[in-house]
Amino acid sequence: MKKIFFLLMTLGWLSAIYAQWIQQNSGTTNYLNDVFCISEDTVVVVGNFGTILRTTNGGTQWNTISCPTTEHLNRVKFADSQTGYAVGDNGVVLKTTDAGQTWQSLNTGYNTYFTAISCISADTVYIGGFDELILKTTDGGLSWTTEHTGGWHHIKDIQMISDTLGYAVSDTAYGKIYKKSNANNQWNELPNISSDYVAIHMLNAQEGVFLEESQFFKTSDGGNSFISITSPSYDTDVPCPYDIYATDMNQIWIVGYVCMVSTSNDSGRIVKYSLNNDPNTDYINQIEVAETYNRRELHAITFYNNVGYLVGFDIDNTTGIIYKNTTGQNYFSGSSIDETSKEIYSISPNPTKNQVFINLKENTNPYPVQYRITDLQGKELIPFTALQTYKPIDVSRLTNGIYLIQVQTNGQVYTQKLLIQK
Repeated sequence: MKKIFFLLMTLGWLSAIYAQWIQQNSGTTNYLNDVFCISEDTVVVVGNFGTILRTTNGGTQWNTISCPTTEHLNRVKFADSQTGYAVGDNGVVLKTTDAGQTWQSLNTGYNTYFTAISCISADTVYIGGFDELILKTTDGGLSWTTEHTGGWHHIKDIQMISDTLGYAVSDTAYGKIYKKSNANNQWNELPNISSDYVAIHMLNAQEGVFLEESQFFKTSDGGNSFISITSPSYDTDVPCPYDIYATDMNQIWIVGYVCMVSTSNDSGRIVKYSLNNDPNTDYINQIEVAETYNRRELHAITFYNNVGYLVGFDIDNTTGIIYKNTTGQNYFSGSSIDETSKEIYSISPNPTKNQVFINLKENTNPYPVQYRITDLQGKELIPFTALQTYKPIDVSRLTNGIYLIQVQTNGQVYTQKLLIQK
């Protein structure tokens, strides 16, 4: 009877924790616009009126950092654990060399609005802004060269893979996707749908996602082609999106807010998309509204390993907001993961005490298969290991509780729950 009670209680707790985003005390009344994780515990947030917040204990306490400007700060990125840059309105570019504890102003020679930034190294940084301006420094901000300018769009996001390969997007109804693929500072427009782009997340040189206001696109060939992902209910998911984050090419997070006819019903929203490669399903396995917050705008989302942070603004309480998720970025709530993964493999016995088998289904494609085991916070307990069919996996050192078994094959990861009960 005790065992049954334990099982029911644990599974109920697991169901509740999956999509949990916990609000933290930001201590500011200003809009918060961007967030960057130096580590799981050391995080920097920027916002309006020169707001810079920093935590070194995972958000238990956020400290307000002295800033050399009162202009709005729009983006922040770090090149390594010590060197970071922030950009903002009216030509503001800031630099830190002590993990965000102190900041100094840099002079680019431009007085425009900067809205995008990407760091290749501590010295090589790209920034973008109004009039499709893209600047580059190779000496840590002492001097800047112009790589692109002249349009009437605004560069909303930029991501460099290397000094000779990068992507940028611009907004307004005729916004573009640009790609740099050489060393001669040329940015070329990619053949895509002109639209109002707001964010990019490239996983590598070939794979990434591009967010715009009515859909998002994914590419697997470096922008030579794009697949449009449009939810049947996209306009009620996040019609005013701000940011996108790809865990991998099949799991996408989008944050923003929903504008209602009555502004009293405006709400911030976190949406997770589970994708596939099947055009017959519009490439969508599942759409999950992870959280909805009344009268709150959500501006940026990021993860470090399995710890996520997002920032925005609480309209009613005029408070900058920060949320944290420690339940793992790879996991969708409910039983959807189990149902998808069960088409690929099963685990037995479950519950178990000392060992478990991973049994591949007959229709599994002939690709190498690896597995790993993590706890609910995503901490890796058994690293990815080549699966040996019919050989038991030793889990005797795991204590009672719920764990996650992930199986990786053909570039995709599938997750099931494992209960250790001794």
